[in-house]
Amino acid sequence: MQVSFIKTAIITTGLIFSGMGTSNAAESGIYGNWITERIQGHKVHAKVQSTLDIAQDSKISGSGGCNRYMGGMKIKGDKVKVQPVGATLMACPPPMMQQDSKFHAALNLVTSWKLSKNKLILIDSKNREVLRLKRA
Repeated sequence: MQVSFIKTAIITTGLIFSGMGTSNAAESGIYGNWITERIQGHKVHAKVQSTLDIAQDSKISGSGGCNRYMGGMKIKGDKVKVQPVGATLMACPPPMMQQDSKFHAALNLVTSWKLSKNKLILIDSKNREVLRLKRA
């Protein structure tokens, strides 16, 4: 009798927590750590990683490929607005600097987002994809 009760309690607890995990994952959408695959439709340099970390409090941070940055993002439904971003001012080899510049320029164009095949697609005001990212 006691073993049966314990098994039932464990199964019930597992179902509660698994339901919570699914809900949180479904609600997370745009939030999380992302790695850039495309900037303005072009593949990123294979050895340069541009990242975007979006926290639940809408703070953003990451690396453009050379410089680290931090800032904020207003998120309301599928609409977003990147707040002023602060960044380091390091000099890097040309491929890194070029990607860094392109990443930040694209990030400043973002007005909305969507998920498509587990990719975060950041879109400009003309409904064009400016950044495509995958979960880190």
